[in-house]
Amino acid sequence: MEKSKEARSKAEVIRAFLDHHQPKLPEARGFLQFLLAKDEILRRLVIVDDLDGCEAAILVSAKGSGTWPFFYRYGNRFYHKTSQAVVELMKFVPEPLYLRLSTEPPPMTPEREEFLRQLATWQEEIFMEEVRKINRRQELLSRIDAALAAGDRAAFMRYSEELRRL
Repeated sequence: MEKSKEARSKAEVIRAFLDHHQPKLPEARGFLQFLLAKDEILRRLVIVDDLDGCEAAILVSAKGSGTWPFFYRYGNRFYHKTSQAVVELMKFVPEPLYLRLSTEPPPMTPEREEFLRQLATWQEEIFMEEVRKINRRQELLSRIDAALAAGDRAAFMRYSEELRRL
């Protein structure tokens, strides 16, 4: 059966995405190829730039887009694995089914800017904590070596216990 002109147009958009972008989730490439192979899904598919208010929605993101890698949402259920989405779509294909192929980061808003700033602060704090742990571990290992060299069993046990707690 030949695809309708509308289905061919949607298939061309998906193929162009696959040709020019690498999905964040490698399995998403296979998922999009699954969509291309299913005429019933292509007929019900609506390609959009925003999924707000879309009850049945699929998001596939390209690397560097700054958006979630993949999800299929139907009602209040979210599926983050392509295999789960395929199973659900084989059971029932909602109409309309919205698809967003995300290729660019979302616009910078004050809320997004604050979130990114907070995320950077948390990452810096985590990094500094890890550096402190590594330095403390090295210090304890040196003290353990010194205690062993001096034959100081009590110091060796104390530093070894502290190292285990670290």
